[in-house]
Amino acid sequence: MYFFSKMFGYIKLFLYLCSGNVLIGVCMEGIKPLTIDELYISPFTARRVYDEDGRMRWLTVERNLSPTGQRHLDFIARSFVEGHSDYSWMASQLGCSREELWGLIRALTGMDAREFRREYMFRMADDLLRYTTMTIAEVARRVGSGTAARLCQLYVKNRGITPAAHRRALRGDRDAGKYRV
Repeated sequence: MYFFSKMFGYIKLFLYLCSGNVLIGVCMEGIKPLTIDELYISPFTARRVYDEDGRMRWLTVERNLSPTGQRHLDFIARSFVEGHSDYSWMASQLGCSREELWGLIRALTGMDAREFRREYMFRMADDLLRYTTMTIAEVARRVGSGTAARLCQLYVKNRGITPAAHRRALRGDRDAGKYRV
């Protein structure tokens, strides 16, 4: 509850009781919803750095695995990073229904569950395309879209560009291989 009052100020809280667990949701009357960037957990575990003598080494990346402090939403973000994109599985792990989870996502982000998953997937795919040497198929599997063809279809439909072209547009000098997952 401290998270909600600290982050949003005055809001109306309501409780869903599901399978003995308490799922906290929010009425978002005039309250700024959380953005993907505020909820995003980087998939990267290490960053490439060079010593003074030019030798490369990997430095562990510190990641905030609880960016919101809200157990259910943080679990969803961690699940996406680990490649789980099935809301039914997430709901069963949290002890609530898929519909209750969808309601929480809508209340906290202002997006429906499909839109939230798609935007999170694009955010993670952008990072993986830019900073890794993963193939498009590996990126597709990692972000939960399944196949390279499906990821390409989603990119063209929603962004008007293929993942390969988007990779070329995003990537700067020395970006490839800068991070590892």
